[in-house]
Amino acid sequence: MERQLSARLTGLAPIVLPILAIALARAMTHTDWAAANAVLAALLFAWIVADSLLLATIAKAEKRRPGARAMLGAAALASIIILAGAAEPVRAAILSMPPLLAAAALAVTLFAIWSGTVVVRALAAGASREEAAALVFPPGLVRFMSAEARIMRLALLGWRCGPDIPQGAEAFDYHRFLLPMIYVFLALQAIELAVMHFLLMQWNATVAWIWFGLGIASGLWIIGLAQGFRLHPVLLTDEGLRVRSGIMVDVLVPYVAIAGVMPSFDAAQVKAKDTLNHAVLSWPNAMLKLDRAIIVRPLIGAEREIVRVALRIDDSAAFLAALEKRLPA
Repeated sequence: MERQLSARLTGLAPIVLPILAIALARAMTHTDWAAANAVLAALLFAWIVADSLLLATIAKAEKRRPGARAMLGAAALASIIILAGAAEPVRAAILSMPPLLAAAALAVTLFAIWSGTVVVRALAAGASREEAAALVFPPGLVRFMSAEARIMRLALLGWRCGPDIPQGAEAFDYHRFLLPMIYVFLALQAIELAVMHFLLMQWNATVAWIWFGLGIASGLWIIGLAQGFRLHPVLLTDEGLRVRSGIMVDVLVPYVAIAGVMPSFDAAQVKAKDTLNHAVLSWPNAMLKLDRAIIVRPLIGAEREIVRVALRIDDSAAFLAALEKRLPA
């Protein structure tokens, strides 16, 4: 346990420490000393930002040497932060230094051209947009932005879409019991948002509108998740059982990997790490035992191996009957 904690802290250090250093440097540019010594403060701010990001890039590479594009990307990000993050007197001093501006523009331009070339080549080779973007930006950030875009698209445009059911597949819904609870929760959140916005307006309008924006974003997330549950049912396909929980989980379980339906199960089995619990805000009404481990890669969280699948299906009897017909004898 201590080794795992130490490894996690070590992995977070190249991310957390540069952020703290840059935040402190930015705070320094808002001091009276920085206003009185704008040129010196500008050079110091630029050095801290560039040095922090370049050292973090080297540290994240561990034993390997960081690639030239990674170092150029760190320099380009540092250039943007240097130009946009300083206080007004310090920013004015930066803008009055042609060599610094030329170096920043060169770093950003070269990184944009190089990265654009990499993305275009990856797309031409058949990679998806997410896979191509992950070649340029951190994969975790790409997955997060992809998930955010999918959620927002479902929240805003999902009302006009029908369920995603490939040809030849049997679909089984699991949203009929779930959506009413989600929409009740959404209504309560809307009431809370309105009340808090009114109260915060009496104190600070800026804070009130920030809170309101965060509340709207949270509400759209909930709507998008709800639409995902409706549009992505569990499927019985020719290849196997496709377990979907909105857009959060999508895993194909081959029929030959299903050992059978468990006649009974308890809370320990449902909550076990090697169980894929498909039930959301409810208790599963069917559990399948696998005779081999299946790897699950959820939209959020680390991948893991499962040996059981707990399901909550609106019509579990029809689902189990259809599944039995497709299982090998």
